[in-house]
Amino acid sequence: MSQDSMRLIRRFIVVTACAMLALLLALPLILYWKGLNDIDGRPPKPQQLASIEQQALVWRRAGGQGKRNIEPLNPYSYIVRIFSDSACLARPEERLAWSFASTYLREHRRHAGVSAWHLSGAALTIWLTRNWTTEEILSAAAASGWFAKDRPRKC
Repeated sequence: MSQDSMRLIRRFIVVTACAMLALLLALPLILYWKGLNDIDGRPPKPQQLASIEQQALVWRRAGGQGKRNIEPLNPYSYIVRIFSDSACLARPEERLAWSFASTYLREHRRHAGVSAWHLSGAALTIWLTRNWTTEEILSAAAASGWFAKDRPRKC
């Protein structure tokens, strides 16, 4: 093989590797966009916030301890959590946002199927933590009745 053909092969390999890396890095954002795109609208924020006592009760029943604070999720951190040892939705903010997201999805998703349900649910969970305050998420969870009693933890 000539040096020109070797250089061409190396260039092809580098370009292909860079393209694959770019696709891999963009994949969580693409999946997030796809999941949100499969939902009709977005849930409206609660008209009225729950009392501090109700919020505290919901936080405790979701497994939260201490100060009530819901950290915003992003598609990358969500993917990492799925593939980590702690893959179950054990963190209170994820449990609370997921509970409300799944309730909302029952009537607002465009596609049927388990994979569409999970992708849209994950995307809406991320969206809620990024666009609603801690008090709004706790109030929506309290209003939905999801945490009206202690729920068994699966993990």
